[in-house]
Amino acid sequence: MPVLLCAACVPRPGPVDAAAPPPPQRFILKETPSTEPAATFQGTPVHNACAILTSDVLAAAGLALKDGFLQGGDRLSTTDGDRPDLAGKGLWASTCGGSVTVSGAPNLTDVSVNLHVLHSRFSQRMDWRDAVLEVDVRQVSESSPEDISMSIQTDYNILELRISGFTKLPDPEATLATLLDGIRRNVAQGPRSMPVHSYPAPYDLVADPCAAFPAEVFTTITARPTDGLQRDLFSLSETPGAEHNSVQMRCDRAGQVDLSEGIAPNVTVSQTVLSVPGSAVAAVREQCEFSRGEPLSRPIGEASCALPGTEGGQVLFRSGRSEVRVSVVAAKTDAATTRENLLKGAEAVYARLTPSP
Repeated sequence: MPVLLCAACVPRPGPVDAAAPPPPQRFILKETPSTEPAATFQGTPVHNACAILTSDVLAAAGLALKDGFLQGGDRLSTTDGDRPDLAGKGLWASTCGGSVTVSGAPNLTDVSVNLHVLHSRFSQRMDWRDAVLEVDVRQVSESSPEDISMSIQTDYNILELRISGFTKLPDPEATLATLLDGIRRNVAQGPRSMPVHSYPAPYDLVADPCAAFPAEVFTTITARPTDGLQRDLFSLSETPGAEHNSVQMRCDRAGQVDLSEGIAPNVTVSQTVLSVPGSAVAAVREQCEFSRGEPLSRPIGEASCALPGTEGGQVLFRSGRSEVRVSVVAAKTDAATTRENLLKGAEAVYARLTPSP
């Protein structure tokens, strides 16, 4: 990375301790409000967990996401999926949270804060302006007395705030009260979309792993409609001075099936963005060789291969500084059709990706 290269070029007086570790290198995720409309369920706008459990709510309670990691979790992305015969028979959820650091207790470990928002047509109560209706705090289990789960009911939504390591906090009650106040304020503002997250230099990219993986690509690969949910996971993985520092992003979509149809098909698009320009081609080729990948009938970009699986398969290719993997599990088509559909889907993802600089 440029900072490390410049540091290596500057002469220093006296001997340098080769065993001394390099200084911490942290690229913190930036968060900005989304301009997209809120998602809907049964035609009604619904809350998104990451728009309720925001960084300012955590900060007010003396908490911050640990080391820049953020777990986006499930979020509602369409209206009732594409199977009207099954609409309303399931429960749609969004989650947000992750491990946190605690002000005044930097060495405190094993504390995480997660918010789970359940959308169900059976939980319709009042207009969202009535905000929080009731709060019920309880221990998760007798075997985990330090963990709590708190239920919060609003119109069309049931929220569950879960805190692991709750009793380890310096002032648990005050932390909980402050978190509740922040959540109430965000709920009172009405449903909003998940905020936009981005990584600064040297990556300079928006953390939106589902941007290149819309619902129609899922249908191309599986010959099935989605269930209306997408799972976004994005995190920072930095090792100062390593050859391949990386940002990892992943988007999952699943099909909507009856219980009699067995396991629903699942498709994952994962993107590993390397901090070193020009290293992605070698990384893909090395992975293809290591995993005994097979050549694609239609190669994608400068480096690509197919990695067969017993219930689906994977396609690996390079885009800019990214190593991209498209995977399908529990495909409901024959092996030859699955391979061809997976290749078509991977080509569609490749065409939609914005190459990282």
